[in-house]
Amino acid sequence: MALLRLRMNRPHDRQSLRRRLIRNLSHLAAGKAASTAVGLVTLALTARLLGPASFGIVAVIESYCRLIDQVLRLETWQAIIRYGTGALLAEDKVQLASLIKLGIVVDVAGALLVTTVAVGAAPLASEMLGWSHEAQRLAQLYALSLLFGVSSTPVGILRLFGKFAQAAWIDPSLAVLRLAGVIIITVTGGSLKAVVGLLISLVIAERVITTALAWRTLRAEGIAAVGTASLSGWNRRFPQFASFLWSANVSVLLRKATQETDTLAVGFLLGSTSAGLYQFARRIMQTVSKTAQMLQQVVTPDLAKLWAELAKSRFLRLVRRVELATIGAAVAAFIVLTIAGPRIILLVGGPQFTGAYAPLLAYAVAIALFLAGTTMRSALMVSGHQHAVLKSAMAATIVYLAILVPNIKAFGVIGASIAQIAFSGVALAITLRSFRALVVRTQAVPQPCRG
Repeated sequence: MALLRLRMNRPHDRQSLRRRLIRNLSHLAAGKAASTAVGLVTLALTARLLGPASFGIVAVIESYCRLIDQVLRLETWQAIIRYGTGALLAEDKVQLASLIKLGIVVDVAGALLVTTVAVGAAPLASEMLGWSHEAQRLAQLYALSLLFGVSSTPVGILRLFGKFAQAAWIDPSLAVLRLAGVIIITVTGGSLKAVVGLLISLVIAERVITTALAWRTLRAEGIAAVGTASLSGWNRRFPQFASFLWSANVSVLLRKATQETDTLAVGFLLGSTSAGLYQFARRIMQTVSKTAQMLQQVVTPDLAKLWAELAKSRFLRLVRRVELATIGAAVAAFIVLTIAGPRIILLVGGPQFTGAYAPLLAYAVAIALFLAGTTMRSALMVSGHQHAVLKSAMAATIVYLAILVPNIKAFGVIGASIAQIAFSGVALAITLRSFRALVVRTQAVPQPCRG
C-alpha cells in the first residue's frame, strides 16, 4: 500500500489524472452539447404544441411521479462508487460482484414500491390537484414506467469504471428520439395523451439502455457472476453500507423533492397555466446548467480514488479547482440569461411564455448557489462525512418548506424560485462550514512522502 501511494503521487500520475478528467469531461460535453441543442428545439415545439395550461398538466404529472420515486426509492450509485473503489484497488472481483448484486436488490425493491404507491395514490392526488379523469389515468400510466427503475446501480457501474464515452451518447440519442416524436405528434395533430406516451417510452428506453451498457462493461471487466454472488454477511463486508445509503439518499431526495414539490405547489395554488410557466423556466435553466453538473459527475469517481489512496493534498486541490470551474460556469449562465433571457423565452416558447422571465432569473440564482457546493458535497460523501451533507439538506429543506407556500401566495410563480434560492443558500453555507472542517482535519494529518 505504501508503494501504491508513492506511485500515485508521482508527477506523471498527477498528469494522468488531469488527462483522464479532461477526456471524460470532453466525452460528456460532446453528448450534452448535442442533447442541449436538440432539447431546446424540442422544448420549443412542445411548448407551442401544448400551450401553458396543457404543458403545466404534463409538468404536474411528471412531478407527482418523480416525487414519489425520489422519496421512496434509494439511489445506489454513490454507494457503488464508494465501496466499489476499494474492491477495485484490491482487485477483488468477488467482493465487487456481491456489491453490485446488493445494489440491484435495492433497486428492484424500490421500483416495485414506488410503482405501487404512485398508481394507488393517483386518485387522491387527482382530487387534491384538480386533475381531470384523463389526467389521472395518464398519471397512473406514467407511474408504470417507474417499474423500470433498476438504473441507479448501472449508473454507478459506468461511473466506477470510467465509461463516460459509452454513456455520453445516451442523452443525445434520446434527445433526437424525443424531438422526432414531438414532430410526429405535432404533424399528426396529436394530443396530450400522445406527449405523455412519448415521455413514458423515453424513460423506459433510457433505463434499459443504461442497464445494457453496464452489463456489457461488467462482462468486459471479467465480472460475470453477479447473479450467483453471495450476499451473506453484506453488512459486515460493506461496513456502514445501510447508513451510507440512507444518508446519501435522504440528502439527495430532499434536494430533488424540492424540485418537484414547487411545481406541485404552484399547480395547486395557482393552476396548471402557472405551473406550465414555472416548469418552462425550470427546463431552460436545467438545460443551461448541465455543463456545471457534468463536472461533478466526472470528478466523483476520482475523488473516491484519491481519498482511498490517502492522497489528501491532491484530493483537496481537485475539489478547489472543480469548484472554481463550476462556479464560473454557473455565473456565465446567469449573465447570459440576464441579457438574453427575454429573447430566449420568446424564441423557444413564444409570447404565451413571456411571464416565465422573472421566475427564470430567480431560479438561475438558486441553481448557481446549489452548484457552488456540488463538489464539496461529493468530497464529504466519499470521505465518509455523509452525515454533514444530510445535515445541510435537512436544514435547507426546513427553511424551504416553511416559506414555499407563503412565497407563492405573496409573489406568485416567482415565489417558488425564491424558495429555491433560500434552500440553495442554506445548503451552501452549511456545506462550506463542514468542508472547511474537513480541510482542517486533513491538513493536520501527515501526508505520504512523495517520490
